[in-house]
Amino acid sequence: MRTAAPLWLLVLLTGAAHAACDSTDACLAAIDAAQAGTRTISARFTQTKHLSLLDEPLVSTGRFVFKRPDRMRLEIESPHPAIILINGRDVSIPGLSDRDRQQLAMTPMAAMFTELGALFSGSATALRQHFQVAARSADGAVEVTLTPTLPEWQRMFRTIQLRFAEPALVLSSMQLDDALGDRLDIVMRDVQRNRDVPDALFAPPDGEQPPMNTDEHR
Repeated sequence: MRTAAPLWLLVLLTGAAHAACDSTDACLAAIDAAQAGTRTISARFTQTKHLSLLDEPLVSTGRFVFKRPDRMRLEIESPHPAIILINGRDVSIPGLSDRDRQQLAMTPMAAMFTELGALFSGSATALRQHFQVAARSADGAVEVTLTPTLPEWQRMFRTIQLRFAEPALVLSSMQLDDALGDRLDIVMRDVQRNRDVPDALFAPPDGEQPPMNTDEHR
């Protein structure tokens, strides 16, 4: 099953004014510093999937919510509504069939994207455990390129590119190039920081299957 990238990975950052960084270490440190006062983040997103087999790209829109330390909610509103809930390494997709749950559990996608939560928690340098990381200042932004080092992740994605707009280091766009030569572009807007977000927003509906733990499938 080819699953659209769970864009809960959508690492939105807001922070203090920032001077241009001159090395990968300095850029990652600036991203970490931008997280110091962040409790919650919410935003709208548009994702565009460019498929080599289709003449026209696939476009979807939705909302993303993050709450410290490691809870995320991705709600795709159109064209096909869906919700993905993350609590640490537990992933829930309400309404997913048992068969699709089993197929999803066999892929490393969820585990890979939960690693990106480090960009929210002020530990961006921890990404080096499973990614080659390169970061630089470019055209009024900090650009971060992640290249997976685990073989099972390399079979899914070649690179993940993130662009954080200065001076506040807010993620403005994201590009994922997959192993088949297709590309997913994500554009963020209406980013809001430190709004009150109820815990219930991240809880699966009553009667849903228990969440999948990504540690079991790495």
